[in-house]
Amino acid sequence: MIPTAQNTKTITDMREKALELLDQVEKTAEPVFLYHHSKPKAVIMSIEEFSQLKETIEDLEDAIVARKLEKTAGRGKYFSLDEIKKRHSL
Repeated sequence: MIPTAQNTKTITDMREKALELLDQVEKTAEPVFLYHHSKPKAVIMSIEEFSQLKETIEDLEDAIVARKLEKTAGRGKYFSLDEIKKRHSL
């Protein structure tokens, strides 16, 4: 997501309009970028969006680990899911 006038706020905005800011994040389901002295400092997002993002990251990490394990299959330590299915007629 790219910071725009609609999703960019300042620390002063956060102090003075915290509930409006939280309401915006919840209604738009998009993050808000917080700036302090014209520099990006933080991102505020809904808890649902954060949970979804975290789950996606965990899924990708699991896929990376699975891919690495598949590459070592046949070397005496690990077997791919296909190999396990064949051996156990699943």
